[in-house]
Amino acid sequence: MRILKYVFLLLLLSVVALTVFIATQEGKYDIKKERVIRVPKMVLYNYINEYRNWENVGILTGSDTTAVFSFSENSSGVGSEMSWKKDGSAGSLKTTRLAENDSIVQKAIIDNLNSEIYWKFKDTLKSTKVTIRVKGELSFREKANALLNGENINSELKASLTKGLNNLNDYLVHELTLFNIKVKEDGLVIKSGTFYLGQPITSKIEDINKKASEIFPKLLSFMKGNKIIKKGPPFILYRTIDKVNDKASYVICMPIKDEMFTSPGSEYEGGKLQSFSALKTTLKGDYSHLRKAWDKAQSYITEKGLQENTSGQYIELYTKGVKNTKRPSEWITDIYIPIGQPTVVPVIDDTTAATTQPLAKPAVTPTTTGTRPATTTPATGNKPATNTTGTSKPAATKPATGTGTKPSGTTSGTAKPATGITPKPATPKPAAPKPAATTPPVNKPATQPTETP
Repeated sequence: MRILKYVFLLLLLSVVALTVFIATQEGKYDIKKERVIRVPKMVLYNYINEYRNWENVGILTGSDTTAVFSFSENSSGVGSEMSWKKDGSAGSLKTTRLAENDSIVQKAIIDNLNSEIYWKFKDTLKSTKVTIRVKGELSFREKANALLNGENINSELKASLTKGLNNLNDYLVHELTLFNIKVKEDGLVIKSGTFYLGQPITSKIEDINKKASEIFPKLLSFMKGNKIIKKGPPFILYRTIDKVNDKASYVICMPIKDEMFTSPGSEYEGGKLQSFSALKTTLKGDYSHLRKAWDKAQSYITEKGLQENTSGQYIELYTKGVKNTKRPSEWITDIYIPIGQPTVVPVIDDTTAATTQPLAKPAVTPTTTGTRPATTTPATGNKPATNTTGTSKPAATKPATGTGTKPSGTTSGTAKPATGITPKPATPKPAAPKPAATTPPVNKPATQPTETP
């Protein structure tokens, strides 16, 4: 009996000793990995910021194709979330802080292990040095599992991060180098009109993609809550871009079935995009190549001697994007540049004539990234031309119908005062009479196919 007591006491002492030993083990971990990725910093930053891209490269899941992902409605920026499940394990991420094009901070829970993840981006020669750091502290249970089962959290996380960064480099370099730009050479097209619900924005040129990626989901949510029927892919309607002061004015739009009226001061505006004759240029590939697409379109206009309608509507239509495919090389963006006689302001009276000045057109493409839609992401290019002073033209200029600014006597294409949001069935409206042009119009092909949004 006494022997049993001694054995029990010995076992108890062993358990206590083991417990003390486990409790006193170092529970903090701080893992850091670096990799040079052969893409611009802005592209890489925006790619990591968009959680839907993580499914492609498996940064924390080890490229496990059996992992099932889910995302918050807004999948980028502060407050966005992602979670996954695979082989009986699970994890989640939430973005808590951002420094534009510089760093990202995330809170992670991986198999009940709480961690903080820090991303840092630094320019190198034609590439970006990315650093990922994972910090956390093991609970007693996790330290016991590591000791008793031989699991090493440091080794597992290091291996997962290394593989994820390698996948990120291989995937981005391959996907971003595949693109094609085609200008429609068999004649101009008639870009069909549509009603739209949009949010007017004025921002830095480089922020256009970021703003779009934030606002598109909000527009969809607003439309769903108000039972507004979507009709076609989203687009951006450009008003002006001031390259001198690095500012752009544009409307981020969703095409809708019926015309909408919004109250004064509303965050959103209803409008109508009028049909117009346009040169169509199609980019198949990541948004970072949009500048090349705009440049090619402008070169074609110059080469063929086409007359650009500088008071017209400039459209970037996101025909196929991240919602359709995860591969940036398969995204399709259609650019429409208005062709024809610019709108001329008629003479007001015999003594005072309005100076004929077309609206300033953007001269650069928005900075874009591989995430939109943002979006974005990266260089600027030629879009509608800017004025030389970097400021808007005097009020003597009438904007083209459908750009979102309502000329006197015009009934379409603008936000209209009303109480709340009132759907109105679409009805045809007569086109505003155009004054006689002083320059003969550009010859157009015999047939012009009609484009639908």
